[in-house]
Amino acid sequence: MLTRRKFISAVAASSIFAPALLKAAPNGFTYVGWSQDEAASKATLGKIFQQFQQGDPGAAVNVVGFPYAQMQQNLFLRLRAHQPVDAAQIALQWLPQFGATGKMVDFNDVYGKAALEKIIDPAILRLGQFKGKQMSMPWSAGSIGMVANTAVLKEAGIPEAPVTIDAFIESLKAVKAKFPEAVPYGMSTKDNASMTADFQTWLWTFGGHIFDEQGQVVVNSPAGVRALGFMSDLVKDRLAAKDTDRYDARRLFAQNRCAFYQDAPLARGFARDNSGKGAAFDVNVESIATPVVKKGDVPRSFAWGHVLGSFAQDKQSFDVKSGPARFVSYLSMTDEPQLEYFRQIGLFPVTRSAIAKLSGDPYVANWTKCAKSATRDELALYPNVADLTVIVGEQVQAAVLGQKTAAEAIDTMSKRLSAAI
Repeated sequence: MLTRRKFISAVAASSIFAPALLKAAPNGFTYVGWSQDEAASKATLGKIFQQFQQGDPGAAVNVVGFPYAQMQQNLFLRLRAHQPVDAAQIALQWLPQFGATGKMVDFNDVYGKAALEKIIDPAILRLGQFKGKQMSMPWSAGSIGMVANTAVLKEAGIPEAPVTIDAFIESLKAVKAKFPEAVPYGMSTKDNASMTADFQTWLWTFGGHIFDEQGQVVVNSPAGVRALGFMSDLVKDRLAAKDTDRYDARRLFAQNRCAFYQDAPLARGFARDNSGKGAAFDVNVESIATPVVKKGDVPRSFAWGHVLGSFAQDKQSFDVKSGPARFVSYLSMTDEPQLEYFRQIGLFPVTRSAIAKLSGDPYVANWTKCAKSATRDELALYPNVADLTVIVGEQVQAAVLGQKTAAEAIDTMSKRLSAAI
């Protein structure tokens, strides 16, 4: 059991905010989230929340839960009804929508920018930023990154993971030659959300963007056509497959029938489960950087993670001594709950010290390094992000299925996006 003294010691080891905890007065507050009600994380988060409450009995936590699919809508409804949301779990892609409400607390004002950067690397902190303000604290941060199946690569005579796109294509061809029935690259070719993430990653890799800094649609560019043409050619050459989504790719990867695919950091856990071999399968799962056009380019990936925000009614209800501030500090800036979340669920910690404690795990170290250059979903800046995701997904699929050329699909995508925004 975590005593109050042990709790304060734990915070002191990874956070500069322990003195404030000692002076804290009783303070009830409302936390809204979804992971604490999901089967996979319910027991773990229940324990973590309980440990916080036991270690800091002066902070009474009222936990409100909604299913993930209903979380965003219900959070907006609570705000409109002026119901308390002192702390909330927010998916990274939702941050622009909630940040635009003007109701979120800037954590730089609460904790201090320099103080936060001592605890969490600025490259990770930026995932919780919106328009220059620290509107949320990273809780579990990472990216939709690439994993390689080293067993498949070894059998195909590939000594190491490819760094460049040319080497990547050659690796895919080698896998296909060795395993004709395999899907060398489990690229998403169905499910709009997954296709949009994969497309944006390759778009950025080739130097393109969907929007410019002024919000104008710029996807209809040589880089856009090249990225989508690259994806289409992979399917045409049977190096990727039609009708494939993340779930299919996870299964194929665990069956040693896929050499590469993109997923969240939980990819290793999925491989353990789907292979039936548990941690013994870890030796086959390697986190790698997305291949680049030429050596020296910055590897691209799609930012992913969960953040913690606050919609406190006034600054007095969320200062460094308040209950919700102590709760956010415990979850996002204290090593033990961060490491417990990783050990039980597989979600990466965000503090410098917790990451350092996992430096002996190449999977975590490589992924964390690559995630520092991850880019947030460009579509998330718009309130009709769901509609925009459908537009991009439909045109990506039209190209990879051969219904349109890459140039035609990009042109249609550009026109539809311009009309939609």
